[in-house]
Amino acid sequence: MSRKRLLLAISVVSVVCVSEALTSEALASEPMALSAYDALELAVEANPELRGVRIDRERAELFLSREESARVPLYVGETGYRFGNTPRLSPEGTRFIDSSSLVLTQRLSHTLRQGTQVGVSSSFGRASRDSVELGELGVAYDARLGVEVTQPLLRGRGAQIQDASIRRAEIARDISEIQLEARTSAVVRDVLLAYWDLWLAAENVAIQEAALELVEQNLENARVRQETGVLSSSEIIPLRLEELNVRERLVTARTSQDQRAIALTVLLGLSPQVRFEVDDESPAVTHGVIPDEESIWEEIRERSYDLERLRKSVEDAEIQAMLAHNDVLPRLDATGTASIDGLERGLGSATAQMFTFQGFTLFAGLRLELPVVNRARRLDAERADLNTELARAELERAEAELQSRLSGTLQEIALIRERLEISRESAELAAENIEAQTARFEVGRGTTLEVVDALQRHQEALMRVVEVEVELSRRLLELEEQAGGLLSRWGVEL
Repeated sequence: MSRKRLLLAISVVSVVCVSEALTSEALASEPMALSAYDALELAVEANPELRGVRIDRERAELFLSREESARVPLYVGETGYRFGNTPRLSPEGTRFIDSSSLVLTQRLSHTLRQGTQVGVSSSFGRASRDSVELGELGVAYDARLGVEVTQPLLRGRGAQIQDASIRRAEIARDISEIQLEARTSAVVRDVLLAYWDLWLAAENVAIQEAALELVEQNLENARVRQETGVLSSSEIIPLRLEELNVRERLVTARTSQDQRAIALTVLLGLSPQVRFEVDDESPAVTHGVIPDEESIWEEIRERSYDLERLRKSVEDAEIQAMLAHNDVLPRLDATGTASIDGLERGLGSATAQMFTFQGFTLFAGLRLELPVVNRARRLDAERADLNTELARAELERAEAELQSRLSGTLQEIALIRERLEISRESAELAAENIEAQTARFEVGRGTTLEVVDALQRHQEALMRVVEVEVELSRRLLELEEQAGGLLSRWGVEL
């Protein structure tokens, strides 16, 4: 069914809700055919929980972009004017020296992936300078260009430490994508189960309708024989009772079908007034040869949503442990600075003098920072190690649980397939039994009770076939979901 027809159905429902001329019964009398793929498309688009999970994924993407954009060069510019009258001692006593200066300073710094901090700065100033010894010196201009480098030697050293925040943001993004896929897969599973329940109910209705047709046919033949005096009225009572029983079961089956249809429309996020009927002949699953347990287990280990999420959690715990052990280390940095200076009566002259490299300053040193008592950080590192071990243990437990569940599921599938073959053979024999008992009854060698019993056994056999088919579909669906292949199997895009 095309999306246009689905949208048309929804529009019709809206009209029904506001119009008194139409009734819900009229709408329900013409249900629209719905395939399993149509149901999945509607559910994935309309499910409110999936919209929330998609928002979480977008938030994780934005946070990752923010972390990646945070590592950019930092520019700092500053300018200011200072004026004052400063007391200074001289042979004649205290003198007040006038001073004024205008300064422009700018600095560009950046932290490299190895933790190295590099900075380049420049400053230009204009100052009116006086001296106690030399008197008034007038206006002078100064220029300065410097380079600063700081290299962590212990704490904060290495690309892994510097990239930790970005990597953790990537893990959070990956986990949000896994959660989106897992939740979408769960929605697909729930919709398929509801769809197959509706298919089962529709099959039950078809079986009861066919049974009613057979009963009515046999009852008609019995009445013809009654009119000819071959049968008495009491001998056709079992067929009449069976007709009433089948009619009652048919009403119950149709009621169940309506209830399953309403449950499916609600699960699709539509109004219960929108009525659908299944458009598939049987649950669309692959009943072919299933790979061996080892192959399936390798696929589950690689693609299981739970295992992927737990692996990401282990990786995140390892990063946190690495950062905790990094914080235990003392802060020991090697620093170095180099600058060139110029001082003249004009700004151009001061700048030119600066590049003669006659005025320069060089510095190299070490800077140590450590707490007097480092017990708190060591305890944090120990806790981080325990969290990592806990995450790994949880991953191992989940793997063991999935592997055990896989063995049980494969055994159940093998048994259900055997039951399916037996139930199909039983249904064929039950159909042959109806023909045989009907033939015996028509020639006077059988009774109506034997015909009724054959009809009932045929109905039960047919219902067992469809019930076992749905049960097998459920187990195969569970297997596909464990292996993380449900979305690709049904062509669902996120």
